[in-house]
Amino acid sequence: MSPLVKARDLNLRDGLSFDFESGVTSFRNTRLLLFDADAMGLLRQGVYEQVGWDAARRIFFRFGFQHGFSDFLQIELSHTFDSELELLASGPVMHTWQGLVRAQPTEIDFDRDTGRFHFTGDWLNSYEAQQYLTFNEPSSTPVCWSLTGYATGWCSAFFGRPLLAVESRCVGMGHDTCGWLIRPEATFGADEDALREAIRDLRPKVNGEAA
Repeated sequence: MSPLVKARDLNLRDGLSFDFESGVTSFRNTRLLLFDADAMGLLRQGVYEQVGWDAARRIFFRFGFQHGFSDFLQIELSHTFDSELELLASGPVMHTWQGLVRAQPTEIDFDRDTGRFHFTGDWLNSYEAQQYLTFNEPSSTPVCWSLTGYATGWCSAFFGRPLLAVESRCVGMGHDTCGWLIRPEATFGADEDALREAIRDLRPKVNGEAA
């Protein structure tokens, strides 16, 4: 029987595989691509300039959702955690190991029977906020679209119900740190309708949930 794992014990290096002959780098049999942050920032800015703010936000939120969803499946299958709480908390650990952001949870509270879910935390050194400010003046709204998408995908896969992550503050707006808030999708108002629609076709992946 595999030893029980706590979130802090996760180490991305343990599951990485580099195969020079095939040109494939993978994590737990899922192929990974290594890109320079500046190149990703240029891509993000180019998409924004070509399709506009709203469409770019949807695109990168979807991208993040798929990333977080896939990561959850890999971690759940490859590790046996000490508790459900540790499994959930391993999401921010993975986010941190990937170099995207330093994720620090502050509050975790959930109940599968009642559908209650509340998860908050701080993001430090968000690559997305840093890249946004490289090309733009501070924004009036949050800019870490793929990070919130990742958190939405990871937590929705974990909970088996539609959840939504939003930023409560953002370095891209001039704040000192970014902050996240994750709750059931239905508890958010119409302001988040665009994000709901952006991932509607991806939702059936979450524990067989119907569209």
